[in-house]
Amino acid sequence: MPESRTYGRRRSLPARPAEESGSKQGRGDAAPARRDAAEREPISGRVVATGAGQTAMAGWDDVDKIASAASGDFYLKVTENRTVIKILSDGPFDVYASHWIDEIEDGSKSVRCWANSECPLCGIGDKAKRFSACFDVVSMEDPDAPAIKVWEAGIKIARQLKDIATDSKRGPLDRADLYFTIRKETKKKSVEYTLERVKERDLEEEYNVPPLTHEELVEFLSQRHEYGAVVKEPLDQEAMDEVVHLLMEDA
Repeated sequence: MPESRTYGRRRSLPARPAEESGSKQGRGDAAPARRDAAEREPISGRVVATGAGQTAMAGWDDVDKIASAASGDFYLKVTENRTVIKILSDGPFDVYASHWIDEIEDGSKSVRCWANSECPLCGIGDKAKRFSACFDVVSMEDPDAPAIKVWEAGIKIARQLKDIATDSKRGPLDRADLYFTIRKETKKKSVEYTLERVKERDLEEEYNVPPLTHEELVEFLSQRHEYGAVVKEPLDQEAMDEVVHLLMEDA
């Protein structure tokens, strides 16, 4: 069943010219396929495989492209305490921007941008504001029970990771002897994240964390997602139209 939503009052958004609106309605082939309401899957936190993976570096192309357009236990929770992580690939497997629809009062307020000229929300002037680059990582928050997680990194951290990945001396991100620590710090109304590289040989001495065994690493690598897997599924045309209708003022 589709995810239920309760909506609040409408807000004003820039109106599109009539001819632009008409031309976009006629180009539905670039948008996600329409599905009957009964067939729609709920938006959830699970990763959905969508096809054979491309090279890991292809994900970095999406980082800059989508970032420029975007001003449960399943996920890695970044806290004020340093968490040791092991990144399992040299690039993100999913990169996307999302719209925040505050008028949705019940259900997810986050809606994945289609990231093309056909996105109905972009078309009415609602800009996608949140950027996510998704990585498979092993969280070693509990050194005795390392666990695979999906880490949704923001644009600043994603660009730091890209710099490391493309540096022949520091990368690749999934180098056997390379780990990272990540922590957040709240300053007034802003949140800042700090990423640091850690060599395997320094883990136990500096963080009291034993490195992964070869067997553990092989097992975690077998669970990672290929490039092209999707963390947040895009809404189809019908569901997007519903959200657009919510945001537009009565004519």
